[in-house]
Amino acid sequence: MSSDQQPPAGGDTTNTVPGLVGVSFLFAIALSTYIVRIFTRVRPAFRLTAPDYIVSAALLFELIALVSQLSAIQFGLGRYNYYLTPDATVKILKCLFPLGLFSFWASSLARVSIGSMLLRFEISYTWRVVLWVLILIQVAMPIASDIFQLLQCRPIRALWETVPDAVCWSAGKSQSFGYIYSGMGITSDLVFAIMPTFFIWSLRRTVMERMLVIVLMGLGIIAAVAGVMKVYHIHAWNPREVTLRDWVPLLWWYRVEEIGLITAACAPFLKPFIERLLSRFGSKHFGFVTFGLNTIRSSLGGTGKDVVKTGTSGHRTSGEQQSSQQTTGHEASMTASSGFNYSNSGVKCQREHCEEV
Repeated sequence: MSSDQQPPAGGDTTNTVPGLVGVSFLFAIALSTYIVRIFTRVRPAFRLTAPDYIVSAALLFELIALVSQLSAIQFGLGRYNYYLTPDATVKILKCLFPLGLFSFWASSLARVSIGSMLLRFEISYTWRVVLWVLILIQVAMPIASDIFQLLQCRPIRALWETVPDAVCWSAGKSQSFGYIYSGMGITSDLVFAIMPTFFIWSLRRTVMERMLVIVLMGLGIIAAVAGVMKVYHIHAWNPREVTLRDWVPLLWWYRVEEIGLITAACAPFLKPFIERLLSRFGSKHFGFVTFGLNTIRSSLGGTGKDVVKTGTSGHRTSGEQQSSQQTTGHEASMTASSGFNYSNSGVKCQREHCEEV
C-alpha cells in the first residue's frame, strides 16, 4: 500500500474497464479484416506481397503491446496508487517498458502497408515521391521513439524502480516529444486517409464502387481522431511521477490508433464481400465502365465476323486478341486477389467479345 495519508474517496476501483471493452471490440474487428485479407491473398492462389507481410508485422507488434498492457492491468494498472504496493508498481512499470518499445512499430508499419498499396496504383512520379517520403518518415518515427525511450534514464532500470543518483530527462522533454510524435502521426493518418481519393477516382469503375473503396481506405480517419485524443491526454503522462491511474486513458487511445490503422490497411479487401452483400439487395453498380468504340465495332450476332471500319483498319490479328485477353486476365487476377483493382488499364473482355476502352 502506498504511503499516501488519506485513501481516495472513490475507494479501490479501476478505470480500465471501459477502455478494455472498447479496445477488445475494435481488435476483434481488426483481426477479422486481417483474416479476410490474408484469405483473399492465398486463395485460390498464393499472392502475398510486401504490404501483406508488413501489416502482419504490425499486427504482431500490436499483440505484444496488448499483452503488455493487459499484464500491467493484472498487476494493478488503473487503481489508485494508495492501494498499490511498491512491488506491484515496479511490475506495472516493467510491463509498460516493452509496450513503449514495440507499440509505435504497430502504427508505423500499418501506415507503411497502406502506402505500399497506394504505390501499386498507376500514379504520377510526384505522387510516388511523396509516398516514398511518407513511408521513410514512418520507418524513422518508431526508431526515434525507441532511442528516446532508451535514453530517458541512466541507468535504464530507473524507468521502473528507484535508483540512487539516476539521471533522467525532465517531464517537460518527455511530454514535448509526445506532442511532436502525436502531431506527426495525426498528419500522416490524414494524408494516408485522403490520398486514395486522388488515385481511385481516376479509375474506370462505377461511382458507387469507387466511393466504396475510398470509404474503406479512409478508415484511417479513426486513427487521426485517436491521435487528437492522445494529444489531449498527454499532459497526464509524467514518467517522473508514478500516477498510473491517470495514464490509462492515454494508453487506451494509443491502442485505438494502432488498431484503427491495421483495420484501415485491411478494410479494402472486404470489397468483394460487400459487393456480394449489396448485390443481394439488387445493387448492380459494380464493374468496369465501358465506353463505345470509335474505331471498331464487333458484331455480337450469329456471324461474329462483321467489322465496321471508321478510320483505321478494323482487322485485329490473333496476337493482338491474345494480348488483350492476357491483359484482362491480369486485371481480373489482381481484382480477385486484392479486393479492388490496382490497374487503370482500358481493356475489358466479356465472354467472347473484347472491347477497348
